[in-house]
Amino acid sequence: MKVRYIEEPSLQFGSNQHICPKYGIYNHSPFDINQVRPERITIGIIGKGESVDKVLAWIESCKKHIDGKQSKNPHPNLFLNFCGFNKEIGFQSEIVYDDTYLRKINNSEFDAIIKKKENLEERINDIADLYLSEIKFLSKNKKPDVILCALSENFITYIQEKEVEPEEDDESEKESDSGESEIDAEEISAKEQNFRRYLKAKAMQYNIPIQIVRDRIAKPTAEMQDEATIAWNFFTALYYKASGTPWALIRKDSAETTCYAGISFFKSRDKSTTQTSIAQIFNELGKGVILRGEEITLKKNDRTPHLAEEQAFNLLTLSLKEYYDAVKIFPKRLVLHKTSNFSEDEIYGFTQAAKQLHINQIDLVSIQRSDIRLYREGNYPPMRGTHFSLTEQHNVLYTRGSVPYYETYPGKYIPSPIEVKLAYYDESPNLICDEIIALTKMNWNNTQFDRKYPITIECARNVGEILKYLDEKDQMQLKYSFYM
Repeated sequence: MKVRYIEEPSLQFGSNQHICPKYGIYNHSPFDINQVRPERITIGIIGKGESVDKVLAWIESCKKHIDGKQSKNPHPNLFLNFCGFNKEIGFQSEIVYDDTYLRKINNSEFDAIIKKKENLEERINDIADLYLSEIKFLSKNKKPDVILCALSENFITYIQEKEVEPEEDDESEKESDSGESEIDAEEISAKEQNFRRYLKAKAMQYNIPIQIVRDRIAKPTAEMQDEATIAWNFFTALYYKASGTPWALIRKDSAETTCYAGISFFKSRDKSTTQTSIAQIFNELGKGVILRGEEITLKKNDRTPHLAEEQAFNLLTLSLKEYYDAVKIFPKRLVLHKTSNFSEDEIYGFTQAAKQLHINQIDLVSIQRSDIRLYREGNYPPMRGTHFSLTEQHNVLYTRGSVPYYETYPGKYIPSPIEVKLAYYDESPNLICDEIIALTKMNWNNTQFDRKYPITIECARNVGEILKYLDEKDQMQLKYSFYM
């Protein structure tokens, strides 16, 4: 067994490189500072009057500097001050709107639904329709860059029946990374109900990304993130949704373009079918597309979902053609991440699709949770970036762990590594693992960079969660900003 340490990779910002998204934006500007970018972000906002007022007051307060979290054992790099969202520093952008972009929903409209609708699904659908009606109005008449959907806390209790606690070592938080509300509701009659996912799915037809925000963001409670961190995550996500590029991977050779893709499977809400979603096939800048695949059939002797050879070929071919339409170039190399092992049919279908489109290199990589553990002397877990290879094709990688830059381990639970299995590869296993560490930093919903999974996997899962709420006739979007 060989063990090595992968140094924390840097990201590219406007004027320099740095390992931390917050520090990079604060001191070196966003990546696209000298390009076409959102210098003014026009927002629309929808919600109860009191919620709209709270969120707008909070946005106004975030124009100025916000001190980072203070604690007995301060870690200034982990809880960096928020620079303020204004034209002078950091993002060098501003929020703009006027009263015509504010769409206030009457309390009586909510009350009427709550009194009449005891069925959770009907209640979720009817309340979402209140927002969708106003999203439609703003999209037809005002066309903001992003629409904020403000939710009041007393309203939350009527659209969720229980909160789902994070699993051990899970990355999720009760208050989501960009200030959004991940509202999980109890399954009724084995059918999933989730307000956030339903609203995002149905809002796609109006072609404007939405951001769901709970009005308690204006006065964070003890179980939430600190004020500066909430602001960092909220405005980074907002900037990205407005078509900005906060940061990018560092391209080692400008002539050798690489694109990254992730595939995962999701069940329909009634659990009757399994489909495949392919995440954004994206380049180093995070530009790319999302595609929905075909339904698949589970085999009686193998309950792990797999694509047939023809399905794998068709899915990748169509995705790469959509990618070409978006960025106007085919990549020289394709890295494909999947959450289960690759079957022989999948390997053949994917590699044939790549060869047909003259892609010179392809790496097929399975990324899964691992039961293997390393132990380190002292009080801290292994370092993030610890990589040990059992064989050339079977690697174990700590993407969470102690982070020297943060001077601590920032997680809540004992970290577990991921297993990286190479089903087919042209690049070295070391480089493939280096890239996975870098890709964990490409989540524009979160400025704390030690995510467990690369964006390819996180994106694929997020896409699947939203796509299951789309009907056949519903429009789906190709951009990841509509799913985050």
